Amino acid sequence: MVRSRTILQAAILCVASTAEAEDSNTSFDFFRRHCLSSGPDFDRTVRAAQAHGWTPLGDEVVIGLAPVDDPESIEGWVAQGNGIGQPLFVGVAKNNLGGKSVQACTVATSGVDSRGFERQLFDVFDAEAIDENRSPTHVHKLYSVIVKGRNELVTLTVPAAPDGRDQLMASSIAETQWEN
Repeated sequence: MVRSRTILQAAILCVASTAEAEDSNTSFDFFRRHCLSSGPDFDRTVRAAQAHGWTPLGDEVVIGLAPVDDPESIEGWVAQGNGIGQPLFVGVAKNNLGGKSVQACTVATSGVDSRGFERQLFDVFDAEAIDENRSPTHVHKLYSVIVKGRNELVTLTVPAAPDGRDQLMASSIAETQWEN
């Protein structure tokens, strides 16, 4: 998993190196729209990727987007254009955790204000901090949010010393919702 995360970080830097820095609004709005508002949804995100012509990612990069180990299914793309300023890496995964079917949706990018992104998570969804793990270079944060009565876990990985042009990775993880 460490190798996959390193490859993902390198890919983000390569794609984002030609893009201009932007505020956190575009990245957060994309994360809110595709990962939080209706919960992570593998099939819906695959359809969105096809409809918008997102570029598929290679397997080594895609696995770095998975917030859970050994996903049963995983897909990933680079989303850009259609009002998206900074290229965004998007991944969705399905897994079984503790006997429950879960889905995850991840957005990763660089050149954004990670503090502003996190502030919006609190302002829009009243996130509750659950855990935080620090390394010399990054902080991995875990939040609980309730969206439309649905409990979701949100992970956010940001630099230990943010400077407003940050790399960040945000994931939403929730139990699969079954249609009746």
